[in-house]
Amino acid sequence: MTPTGAGLEALIAQCRKVEAALAGSGDPAASTAMHRFVAEMDARSAPPGMWSPLVLAVLVMTAGLGVGIEVLSLLLLPVGPALAAFALVAVCAGTALALAIGVVMVMAGRCAGLVLTKWLVLTLIAIGALGVIAWTQGDVRAVGPVVALLGGLGAWLLVNSAPFYVFAGYRVALRVAQRK
Repeated sequence: MTPTGAGLEALIAQCRKVEAALAGSGDPAASTAMHRFVAEMDARSAPPGMWSPLVLAVLVMTAGLGVGIEVLSLLLLPVGPALAAFALVAVCAGTALALAIGVVMVMAGRCAGLVLTKWLVLTLIAIGALGVIAWTQGDVRAVGPVVALLGGLGAWLLVNSAPFYVFAGYRVALRVAQRK
């Protein structure tokens, strides 16, 4: 199952199309192709891209830690070390929660998990980029924004890679095929 266009948007659109077509109409040709795809993936010892959620978790949590360091750097003087450290932990926990929800939804074959993951990664990139701008103005230390930006960009590259497409497509196809 490869997207017809390029990028994560095409993958999301195709997964939604597969969910709608196979769940609603019961198109025999589409159903046969989907079952063939699932059987081909199941025949392997490990379907391609099954490593991608782990790498995604590492990259997103790295970016989340970078955002947390940004927040710590911004809040350390105004609110004190205790509240700044709490903010660091809250940012990291929030990132982990959003990532966990997104990955569990993708593992369950739900397209909404792809959308959540996309927006989480884009948010981390944006915050990292804003942090780099703040760093150039002398408002924060460089390590947080750079880590956030690099982790977010790495996660973006991963969710736009062929192995992730295969992983997500396999999970959606498996869910739909198991319902039939």
